[in-house]
Amino acid sequence: MSSTIAGRLHEIVQSVHRLRPLPANTSRILQALEQPHTSAGVIAELIALDQALTAYVLRVANSAAMSTRMGVTSVSEAVMRLGFKQVRSLVLSTLAIGPLSVRLSGYRLGDKELWHHSIATASAAHWLDGALHYPDAEEAYVAGLLHDIGKLLLDQYVLADYQQIVEIMRAEQVPLWEVEERLFGIDHAGVGGLIATHWQFPPQLVQAIRYHHDPASNPGEQYLAALINLANALIPQPSAEESALVGRSIHPQTTTILGLKQAVIEPLRGRLIGALFTYEHRHP
Repeated sequence: MSSTIAGRLHEIVQSVHRLRPLPANTSRILQALEQPHTSAGVIAELIALDQALTAYVLRVANSAAMSTRMGVTSVSEAVMRLGFKQVRSLVLSTLAIGPLSVRLSGYRLGDKELWHHSIATASAAHWLDGALHYPDAEEAYVAGLLHDIGKLLLDQYVLADYQQIVEIMRAEQVPLWEVEERLFGIDHAGVGGLIATHWQFPPQLVQAIRYHHDPASNPGEQYLAALINLANALIPQPSAEESALVGRSIHPQTTTILGLKQAVIEPLRGRLIGALFTYEHRHP
């Protein structure tokens, strides 16, 4: 690694370390949700300290997707109806919606484009969970939602070297993330993994974010990263140029990790696109 690349990598890592920690109450909620003996009442009390989160949780618990004859009027009842896993995904959704809605000039993403892509990937991951029998649908949703958080920090570097990046991609026919790694010593997935570690996310979520472009490199459990890699590649792309720039392709080892035959990919894509509208609205 050249001294220039090493210097950039050091600067990027230091930028991650300078990020603000999670809001104290958000951190407390996420930690409590990870504890095996936490009660719904404790989670409800913590949620009630955040007015916006309280309103969001109640709205989702009373949404059409969760509807029953009786409406939900208390946070504790909402927590019991939703379950801890979906509550965790809602907490992380509120954390992500602001940052993921910004314009990213380096990646040529306008206002809310990254958010829409993240929601689509999350919805696709949740649907694929059912199709492929991954044991944790909410974990798949959250991993899809947060898989590109590294772009928020790396955008300024991509913007500064945009022309060089595009020239390398076109000349060598390599995806964006590989060029990022070559020029900066780390790609946006790696930066996302560092951010997730900094915010003390569960290890399986950190690994899914870190390895979603290259799940075979994950030294731990590879299934979730491969699932996000597949979801990221199968969702509809705005344009061929945008798809090429972002590098949303299925890794050669993804089908092996997921136990899929190549022949099922296109039928799976068709079924996914048909179901995607419904799944994009599962978290109102």
